[in-house]
Amino acid sequence: MTLIAVPFALLPGTAAAYTISNELTSGCHEGITSAALRDVRKELKTAAPLPITDDERALVDDLQFTPDEDMKDLGGATLLAAVRDNDLKGRPSDDLSALAEVHGDPAGQQEHCLRAPEHKEPGGTKAAVEACRAFIRERALAAIQGLNAAGAPDLDKRTSLTIYLSIRGTVRAPLPTYYVAAGQGLHAIEDSFTHTYRTADERKITVTLDWLNEVNGTLVESRDGPGHAKALDQCDDADDLRKTRRLLAIEASTAFLRATLDPTKTTDQKMAAIDVMLDSYVSYQPGCTFDNNWCNAAEAQYKNPAGCGCQLGFVDGGAGTALGFGGLLGFALLRRARRRRALGRLAILPALGLVGAVSFASAEARADGPVPGPKTTVKTTTTPSDDPNTPPTTATVKTTPTTTTTTITAPTKDVNPALPAPTVVPVKEPGPVDPSQTAIGAYGGFAGSFAKPALATAVGARLRVSKAWAFGLDGEWNPWIAFNGATVRKGAVNIYGTAMLRFPLAYEKFNLRVSASLGTSYLLTNLYGAPSGSIGVYVGANPLAIEWKLSRIFYLIVSPVGFAMPVPQLKGVPLVYPQYRSTIGLEIWAG
Repeated sequence: MTLIAVPFALLPGTAAAYTISNELTSGCHEGITSAALRDVRKELKTAAPLPITDDERALVDDLQFTPDEDMKDLGGATLLAAVRDNDLKGRPSDDLSALAEVHGDPAGQQEHCLRAPEHKEPGGTKAAVEACRAFIRERALAAIQGLNAAGAPDLDKRTSLTIYLSIRGTVRAPLPTYYVAAGQGLHAIEDSFTHTYRTADERKITVTLDWLNEVNGTLVESRDGPGHAKALDQCDDADDLRKTRRLLAIEASTAFLRATLDPTKTTDQKMAAIDVMLDSYVSYQPGCTFDNNWCNAAEAQYKNPAGCGCQLGFVDGGAGTALGFGGLLGFALLRRARRRRALGRLAILPALGLVGAVSFASAEARADGPVPGPKTTVKTTTTPSDDPNTPPTTATVKTTPTTTTTTITAPTKDVNPALPAPTVVPVKEPGPVDPSQTAIGAYGGFAGSFAKPALATAVGARLRVSKAWAFGLDGEWNPWIAFNGATVRKGAVNIYGTAMLRFPLAYEKFNLRVSASLGTSYLLTNLYGAPSGSIGVYVGANPLAIEWKLSRIFYLIVSPVGFAMPVPQLKGVPLVYPQYRSTIGLEIWAG
């Protein structure tokens, strides 16, 4: 289930199984499911690709993963979106805090063939397997009910599936019911090969794994079964056991699709075929317990390191290692700092003892030594000068029982008087010699958004009506970036007016300003529910920008953080693409 690994202190409650595709992880579920559908399409006409509309094509193109070319029809894309749904429930695939809520839901563990909290030993594995089978059967029946009289997926029978799209965001898309339900059932079948220990032939389940207690650090293996093992999640055929399980996951998924799409069978016959599939791949084999080490399970070699419920290394390859190492390094440095402070406190103790010993010795010396001599007195007087430029005279009288010494000090005048204030020359502003005069100019700039990924290239005209106020008319091309394949979409063209309140700093090389923009946005790319050519509004603001006075002609404009919100689609569900931007540009002023 889990997609990305981070240090455990930052990511509690996110589980792992066969991964789904995102920017950092391989698509195990997508690969297994695609292979199964290809096999069935070779056998059954009822599994043929489904026609797709332009709007549905826009949805497929905006998914947070890139399906293989032969999976981009409506049926294939829906099946893959649905097999991801058990893990996402409409959340973005990179929103780890939201995914932790999904994976940590005790009521949803059967969707991944994991134990629910009530599945304790003895009998916990059997109950967990039965719950997983019941979920798969329920999804199979729902899929069958989404077929037409010929046994093929019915395009008129739709189920709304919440999907998070790369650019469009969260949508509820009405998709073919058969493929929605089938994808959700396939996810549980596939997870049954990574969340269980199995017999030697890998076909029967001997014990189900526990995620909730493992991540919470409350796992008691004799009661809860073995903890989830992240090494079993790999689908890269790292060894024979994991290769066999991946191939069996494809076999079982193929059997599910074949049973539900067979046009020669009735509903009852199809459900009977589902039961045969479950008996072959998702059934319980009793006899393995904690006392016999779960029948000396070969899977025990993949257990997570003792004392770590952190699930480090979910990311494939070096990225996971780097993230895990970073977390461990930070922890080590923290402990080292604490240890140094502790050692410092320990070092103080002998020092305090030494001070005490010295003080005690001094006291003894004062008690046993000679009686001190007569007291010496010192008196100091200061006589102000009548001349304010002459310092006062100081007299010091030192008296002992035998002598009196008087010292008179008359300091000379201060030889280092304060330096005079420097002469300040105003820095000339670009444009007219008199900066209060009306001036005209032009602007060109570039921006990048670090929230919703985007770029922007803008040009515009400028009118400065006073020292404090300037106005602009700008046009920009605002391409949007999607991480499914790192594609850059055409985005939008935004045309807007800008009001700028300036704060001139005459004696500095820069000025400050704030600005606000309002205009229109024209959509250039075709998105789900928002066709190309849609027109809406544009709103922008820069709470702080710097005008750097490069010369008598140019300002370098730097805005570290600005906000831009094109809304090119206002009908139905508005299309909003908010951006937090950093901007740099040049203004040219005549004068």
